[in-house]
Order: sequence, then C-alpha cells, then structure tokens
Amino acid sequence: MKWINHFLNSKIPFYTYKLNKDDSIIYTQTITSNKSLILLHGIVYILKIFNNQELITLAILESGNIIYNPTPTENCYYQIIALKETFLISFSWKDLTNNNEYIEQKFTVDFLKSYGQTIQKYETMNNILAHKYVKNRVIQLILVLLRDFSTIKKKDITISYYISQITISLITGSTKTTINKIIKELVKSKSIYYSQDKKIVINNPFFFINYKNIKNDRL
Repeated sequence: MKWINHFLNSKIPFYTYKLNKDDSIIYTQTITSNKSLILLHGIVYILKIFNNQELITLAILESGNIIYNPTPTENCYYQIIALKETFLISFSWKDLTNNNEYIEQKFTVDFLKSYGQTIQKYETMNNILAHKYVKNRVIQLILVLLRDFSTIKKKDITISYYISQITISLITGSTKTTINKIIKELVKSKSIYYSQDKKIVINNPFFFINYKNIKNDRL
C-alpha cells in the first residue's frame, strides 16, 4: 500500500494491474501511451527484442523496482514477463514532474531509493551476460536468484518459485537444449537438485560457486 498511498497523497493519477505467471506487457513503437511502472508485488524480467528475433535480457526486477518508460524503435520492442503473480502500478512521468509541488518528501526519498536499487538490478544482469560461457551465466543467474528470492531450511537453500528451462534460456541468451545439458550436468555433480515442486535447491553454496572453475567446458 506504500506506493498507492504515495500516489494518492501526491495527487498523481495511476492505475494498478495484475499479471499472472508468464503474462506479459509489450512496449512497441506503435503504442504512444506507454507508461512507467512500479512493482508492488512479484517478479518480472525485461526483454529487448529486435526485429531479427534476437533478444537480450535487461533485468530481473522485484517489488519496489521501477520500470522507466522504455523507448521502442522501428528496430526493437520491449517485453515485460511475470515470473510469478505480479501487481504493478502505472503512471505518467509527465504527471510526476508536473505535480512536484504536491509530492511529499517521503515519496521523493522512497522513489530515489527504489530508482537506485533498480539500477543495481540492471548492473547485475550485465554481469551475468558478461560471462563468455553459458554455463557460467546459468551458475551466476542461479546465485543471484538464491540471493534475492530464496528460502533457507537447515542446509538447503531453495529458489522460492519455479523457473523453467525455457525461461533460463531466454534470460541467459541460450537455447533450451543447451540449458538442459547444463542443468543435467549440475544435477549429476550434485551442485543442485530439484525439490518435489520443481524448485532449484543447493545445499553446498561454496561448491556451487566454485563449480565453474572445477570443470571448464565449452557450454
């Protein structure tokens, strides 16, 4: 309710939306009313998709993060995909700037804090994709998900939601076939295993972190 109260108190028009898992929002050049978004609850990832169907993942965002109005061109568009049930608030950046005199200090402080946290999410994704080998991208991605979205029970650290191999392939810029090989390798080496509800689990984070250095292959 924090963000809704901020917008109400600051007299800024807004709308709320619900995305179910795998639902998406698409920003294209033909849509002139694209809005900025704040995640109220949930997790999404943002794809930049080019006309030749090449794509790049820009960030994985969570509650409180801000999606500044992406600017599609004739060569690309943007897609925001929910990894789990997600609620968002949409607003016009113009309304935000024009209503500055009504905006409370707490709103400004929270917004700047969220904006900084969002930038860190983009930097994290850049670090994941900077790895040459897909296997190392997958390992880094899993570590980030465990850091940001996990539960701990005894020695088991579990990603708190199911993430499919297709989604991992999209995020890491690979194919499902390659991801399947990497996941099988990680399971065989006991670096990870799957829970009964198909969530990724690790019980030796130190071995998992070092795994990419133990076996260097071409995946």
